[in-house]
Amino acid sequence: MGKAFTDGERAAAREKLRRSGLKLFADKGVKGVSIRDLTAAAGIAQGGFYTFYKDKDDFLADLIALRVKEKLAVLSGRNSESLSDPVGFISGIFYSEGMHLKENKAFDNIISGSLSFLYENRADIHQRVGRAYADYLNELAEFWKRNGYKASVDTEGLLNLIRAAGILFSNAALLDDHYFAVIFRRFCEAETDMFLKVEKDDAGMEKTAL
Repeated sequence: MGKAFTDGERAAAREKLRRSGLKLFADKGVKGVSIRDLTAAAGIAQGGFYTFYKDKDDFLADLIALRVKEKLAVLSGRNSESLSDPVGFISGIFYSEGMHLKENKAFDNIISGSLSFLYENRADIHQRVGRAYADYLNELAEFWKRNGYKASVDTEGLLNLIRAAGILFSNAALLDDHYFAVIFRRFCEAETDMFLKVEKDDAGMEKTAL
């Protein structure tokens, strides 16, 4: 039975677990980290873990949702950067995020089995992550429209692009580093262009001028 926490202690202990988890999973991969490792790094009793989570899978699901939420909050603050090249902005995000996660053992499918966890074992987190990305893409499309663009966004197509990109970068160790980078960039550019159409709304701008 876990220790009874005050509200303040609960918030602090959960945050320590999350931050410790992000670091440990990045260093060792999902399979290489135990609940004992997590609680030791966070400085709480092992039983305290179960105050917050049912098991390690439950913790990992929470961590993935948190990481996506934080990442999308940062990206939302960069919306103005997208105006010069909306499609290139999105394909660049897919590429840079994929290449960043390629170096993170927590997302290396060969080491950690992270894809089987995310796509097979936890449909709930799959749906939560998908909704978060869909909300971001719809927000960005509205931002473009307010700034003189016509935007056609196949949200489901882009979500499937994210999933496909995840499969590629999670198994990147199977490919030569240089060629993986080239292939992955071309993949991101071509597939984004298929599901996202953005162009200047000249007709709308002329109506506004009249």
